[in-house]
Amino acid sequence: MTVYHWLAAFVAVNIIDAALTLYALKLGASELNPLMRLAMRVMPAPVALLAVKGAYIIAVGAMLPEASPWLPWLTAFFVAVCAWNVAQILKMRKG
Repeated sequence: MTVYHWLAAFVAVNIIDAALTLYALKLGASELNPLMRLAMRVMPAPVALLAVKGAYIIAVGAMLPEASPWLPWLTAFFVAVCAWNVAQILKMRKG
């Protein structure tokens, strides 16, 4: 995969993470990420997710040459976060 494919995958998993987070919050979950939790104290959750994730994605895109070796790992991290979110959502829906 090229660096642009990895960037697209990185953006996609961050969007999926945001959607899963909003759904989990709707079910009664709490945010574990301290930075995101702080942002959600001062603005609504959808705005906080858009602001923080948008800034993160823009920063990675702006530093693409420097970030490119890390993009597969960053993407994998957010895939793991999405898997965690799905597991927690399934647990909450059962109980």
